[in-house]
Amino acid sequence: MTFVLSVLAGLVVLILFAVFINKIPKKAHPIFILILLGLSGFFGYKLYQSIAEPVEFEKVKEERYKKVISKLIKLREAQTAHKLITGKYAENIKNLTQFVDTAQFALTTKRDSTVVDRERNIKFRLDPETGGYTKEVTIIDTLGFKSVKDSLFKNTDVAKLLDYGIENAPGKIKLETGLVPDKDQMIPVFKATADKKEILFDQPEKLVKAELEVKAVEAVNGSTIYVGSLDEITTSGNWPRKYADN
Repeated sequence: MTFVLSVLAGLVVLILFAVFINKIPKKAHPIFILILLGLSGFFGYKLYQSIAEPVEFEKVKEERYKKVISKLIKLREAQTAHKLITGKYAENIKNLTQFVDTAQFALTTKRDSTVVDRERNIKFRLDPETGGYTKEVTIIDTLGFKSVKDSLFKNTDVAKLLDYGIENAPGKIKLETGLVPDKDQMIPVFKATADKKEILFDQPEKLVKAELEVKAVEAVNGSTIYVGSLDEITTSGNWPRKYADN
């Protein structure tokens, strides 16, 4: 819209100049030309701005979204590790940080083995131990333990994952947990949410407004960027693959 108005305004100025140039005393021509040059410069700047502003906005948006999404992915990895070891998700960043700093993974190995099938031997009235029936089983041996921090988050400060990492940006990523019914049991869920308006806090208002309402395959639809859900059992994010695997 701004582009169209700038072009129309420029055309109007040129037309007025052509109509009135011969009706103005020659002594006033230099002043009139200076005014015309000033107006041309102004509308030229507006025209340039209408083209350059959206391009710069897209560049800033892409950089910031990638930074925020990388934090959401790290939060998902930390929450997944927490659930794997404790059976639930961490309710807040303090608990999640403490878990990553102190928890350990068990290092295990699996091996197949043949053992006496006591139940089958008894069923056929044979000696439980020497009756002859056997079965294949998988035995899991624990070899040791390794720190969650060293395994997954060696170069990550989990305590700062809720910060956008954008200078002067207001607000933080919101971390929530809950339970979702699944048949006869309640399943733990989590959601981490970043507000687009906070991420793009210093960008042109009209472009931010359009971004909050965007609906496209290769865009982050809606007013937030998030991973997980409080309404369904999922740990997926709402961003397209051009940013990262969701």
